[in-house]
Amino acid sequence: MDNIAKGIPHMSLDIDEEAVVENATTIREKQGHSCCGGCCDVRRAVIIICIINIVGNTINMLLSATTKSMAHGIANGIATFDDDMFNSQAADQSVQTLDSELNSFMIIEFAKIVAAGLAMLGAFTFNKYLVAINVISLLVRLSIYIYVRMYASMGSIIVGLLINGLFLYPHVFLILYIHNGIMTKENYPYERQSCCCVPPV
Repeated sequence: MDNIAKGIPHMSLDIDEEAVVENATTIREKQGHSCCGGCCDVRRAVIIICIINIVGNTINMLLSATTKSMAHGIANGIATFDDDMFNSQAADQSVQTLDSELNSFMIIEFAKIVAAGLAMLGAFTFNKYLVAINVISLLVRLSIYIYVRMYASMGSIIVGLLINGLFLYPHVFLILYIHNGIMTKENYPYERQSCCCVPPV
């Protein structure tokens, strides 16, 4: 019997207590806020909002470029078919003014795209400083909106505040959660949430 026992491989039943404790402490309940009444986590919300911003601002830039092209075509048509020098000069001046305004608008839209892109990168990499860039961008846009709408109806101001607020608040929560260690690369599996495409942890 002793010879048979010696031929059987030794199976250790020793348990690494430190590893058990470490694994047990990593299992925890979700601590982060659920965006929009449980639709998704704030990291996912920031990524979605940034994608919406990038797409919308890109469309605005394309529409501006199209408007510039059409304006130049109209001005050239007036210069070609209208012998009146005054009309031609007025058309050129109008196009130059429109060009200047559209160029400024396109630069602002491009800056918004950069800010949203950096914030999305920050959400992917859990970098609160990159996310904060889009917070600054959104606050500037909100300030401009309030200034422009200062004498408009209260209803339009409230609608604008609500839309900008909905875009802002996931960013703010994500920055706080990253800063406080609630949402990191290591514990995000316990924080992730989506109403349609994320299986339960």
